[in-house]
Amino acid sequence: MDRIRKLSFLEGLRGKIYGNKGSRRQDDLSATYWLFQLSLVVSSAMIVILGWYFIDRNESYRVGYPSPRTYLAQSSARFLDTKATEDQKELASGQIVDVRVRDAAATRIVQDKIASLRNDGNISFAPPQLASLLRGLPDGNRASILAAVARIAEENYDKSVSRTEQSARIWDSLQRSDLTQSDKNLAYQLLDAMLAPTVVDDPGMADRLRREVSDGISPVVREIRLGSVIAESGQVVTPEIARILRSQGYPDAAPPWKHLGFVILAVFAWSTWLTWIGGKLGVSLNQMEWTYIAVLLIIDWLAQRWFVRWSMDSLSVLALTGWLFLTIPSSFAFHVALGGGLIGYLLVFPGMTYVVAVGCIICGVASGAGFIFIKEAASRIMIWRNIFSLGLFLTVASVFIRWGFGLPVGFNVLAAYLTLCAFWSSIVVAVLPLWESVFEILSPLRLLEMSHPSQPLLKRLQLEAPGTYHHTITVGTLGEAVADRLGMNGLLVRTGAYYHDIGKLKRPHYFVENQSFGDNIHDRLAPKDSARIILQHVKDGMDLADEYKLPEGIKRFIAEHHGKTFLGYFFNKAVASDKEQGGDGSGIDKADFTYPGPTPQSRETALLMLSDSLEAALKSLDRPLDGRPDVEKLVWDVIDSKIMSGQFIDVDFTLKEINTIKMAFVDVLMSMYHSREIKPIANQSEEEQKEDPADRRASNAPAA
Repeated sequence: MDRIRKLSFLEGLRGKIYGNKGSRRQDDLSATYWLFQLSLVVSSAMIVILGWYFIDRNESYRVGYPSPRTYLAQSSARFLDTKATEDQKELASGQIVDVRVRDAAATRIVQDKIASLRNDGNISFAPPQLASLLRGLPDGNRASILAAVARIAEENYDKSVSRTEQSARIWDSLQRSDLTQSDKNLAYQLLDAMLAPTVVDDPGMADRLRREVSDGISPVVREIRLGSVIAESGQVVTPEIARILRSQGYPDAAPPWKHLGFVILAVFAWSTWLTWIGGKLGVSLNQMEWTYIAVLLIIDWLAQRWFVRWSMDSLSVLALTGWLFLTIPSSFAFHVALGGGLIGYLLVFPGMTYVVAVGCIICGVASGAGFIFIKEAASRIMIWRNIFSLGLFLTVASVFIRWGFGLPVGFNVLAAYLTLCAFWSSIVVAVLPLWESVFEILSPLRLLEMSHPSQPLLKRLQLEAPGTYHHTITVGTLGEAVADRLGMNGLLVRTGAYYHDIGKLKRPHYFVENQSFGDNIHDRLAPKDSARIILQHVKDGMDLADEYKLPEGIKRFIAEHHGKTFLGYFFNKAVASDKEQGGDGSGIDKADFTYPGPTPQSRETALLMLSDSLEAALKSLDRPLDGRPDVEKLVWDVIDSKIMSGQFIDVDFTLKEINTIKMAFVDVLMSMYHSREIKPIANQSEEEQKEDPADRRASNAPAA
């Protein structure tokens, strides 16, 4: 509990210390993030604009102009044929010429006249001369005329909208009667006097009826089959054809302003999220590495844009996934490959929703399967085989997805995918050395090559400083084992460990692991000179790293493996010497006994610092270890000393992470050093607790 309270206090103290330095570091990170986001946004916008200007503008269709090429259906689809539907509606509504309705008042008047005539023989509606003429006829003749008039009136009173039409109907009915011609003339005059048009045209009703008939026509739905011709080359593109082409994902020649705005917002939002998730995952990348990721993404997008001219998927996400999983932490590579690949599909297939859907699934499969297929990288042929295997897996997934979406899955598609798998696998292997050189990327292959004993610097260590070489091998083995348990890059930690002490090549005999027969040269040197030589091995290591052109990622281990550790033993020795000569020790400057730093900037370099210090402490064993409690105490004391001296202020380990690291070291040490002896550190002075055990061992200084 005391140790936990102590660490809690130290965490708060670290927060205060972290303030000024952390703010500067955060400013640098913010600038790097903004440059990363800006480069992606500008690049994606340029891909859209230049792609339209140089390709789509000249090769795409325009309404009212001849089609520049033959367009084939990319997928089976059903669509509404609006022109055919409108034609059928117009035909149906055109059948309705007009609508006639009865005039109720006029109809009642005529009906009353007919009833009065039939029942009472009333002809008061007739003109006086006609009525007088009828009364003078014989009764039989008059009765037949009136009966015919009543019958014809009932048949025709509600059929006419005009006098002309009414007259025609009356004469037509009279011609079919048995009356003589003279009686027909009298009957016609009576009918003309009695009847009046009772039907009128209703334009409003006609319009409503036409609309009802038109609305009742079912839409004409047509089906486009996969591979069918939508527009022949040279055929005039109608609005209907243009609509079908857009639904199939073919862009027109109009400037893609809407798509451009969408791409800019999508890329900005995704890149912002990417920098955030990188921090959450504890990924520490410098500006060069962020630039490298941006270059890979832009290459993927350009490849997609180039292949879209043939309306096909480039499968460039295969190369993107391969490069990322080989060169950056897998947890972060997953997010970059997934989001970056999907952005590529959205970038170049704006209207082809089914292609974007397929691409989304392919990107998910590629980024997820990357954890499985891209693990071992002992040789370039193994990398090619792993990437090609991932490509085969993507091919199977893509074929299955295309089959489910009703897209073409013929031999040509399969052959194209297999060709792309071989092509991108070869590109990944061929271009990887370029990324290693230009961006100083540490791929597994490069780390394996650098950690091989045949490397010039490692051969020099073997011959000129064998003790240091053995020390680096032990530190590398310990650091790699713990890193693997923590999900960190164990190969990077091991390679960094092999080179972290190359500065000792300049004066190997000044370090105890290279001394023999108990002769310690520091016994004959002034404490300040001993400290200067020991501190100098970091600068000497950086000089050798520059001379041998080691990558920046390895240089960090050289520069940061001691951080700003204080050489307490030599400082106390210098103070004691000054007091023996009559001084009070106040003239001894602590800066002359402190490494210049920087402190570890990544989890890997921090882990190396702990491995280095633990290995040094283990070399000073003076009694057998009693068991796990002794190992736990040793590990915790070393970690505690690093926290108290502020060595992890730029790594910002949490208490939970520190405890995880502690337990991992304990487990590994239990299997490696269970029979070794350990010198107790608990009774050291406060200054010596801050001292790195590796530096004490360098001069063969006593532990207490």
